Amino acid sequence: METTLDGILNKRVALEQPAHGFRVAVDTVLLAAAVPVVAGDTILDMGCGVGGAMLAVACRNEDVRGMGIEIQTELTTICQRNIARNVFAGGLRVRVGDVAALPPEMAGAFDHVLMNPPFHDEARHDVSDDAHRRTANADKDGDLGAWVASAGAALKTSGSLTLIHRADRLKEICFHLRCCFGEIEILPLSPKTGGEAKRIIIRARKDAPQFVQHCQPLGLHNAEGGFTDEAENILRHCGAVEFRQAK
Repeated sequence: METTLDGILNKRVALEQPAHGFRVAVDTVLLAAAVPVVAGDTILDMGCGVGGAMLAVACRNEDVRGMGIEIQTELTTICQRNIARNVFAGGLRVRVGDVAALPPEMAGAFDHVLMNPPFHDEARHDVSDDAHRRTANADKDGDLGAWVASAGAALKTSGSLTLIHRADRLKEICFHLRCCFGEIEILPLSPKTGGEAKRIIIRARKDAPQFVQHCQPLGLHNAEGGFTDEAENILRHCGAVEFRQAK
């Protein structure tokens, strides 16, 4: 099944994805817009699925090179086709693999790591009967710490990790980041302006001084149900996610 991610750089990102299972959506575009890439940087998309996030990064920054790693062979095959069908994605590659056991040649190889790891604790939540969705969403005990540790190993010194996750797991995420990350920025994402955050975007830098900055929340929808101006700028007009210190 082919869909599109419209509006990024005023282009269409051609995106094939399975008819059922995990779907590329708003979280994917927000994650991509939060990665602080510049021309010539290298990225690693951990658990890349069909490649939505790294394609969105490459569409915004055509000189970016990088790699996606995905444990599900079928999704990796689709990701390869998605890279081939988007002319701006020539610097991207994908391989089958476990993000918790990266190959030695990836050690210290990347300027940025991005991830949208499994959100739900498998022991506490009902998991999907769909195999793709279950793998994408269900987090076994210890998985999150392994993902963060792998990201740290893959990054160059001062490289950045950007991730999106559930807001109620913030404390756990910060605990895992202590292994090798500092300069941690936390951006709450609220379904509506002024509402309770359901998601967070976290950005951290490898081997940086320990410092945590809580940022002004980003409200995604206004009272009428449409996107806020800030969200519209990010999702439709290639704006970057801004990490502004909370007042």
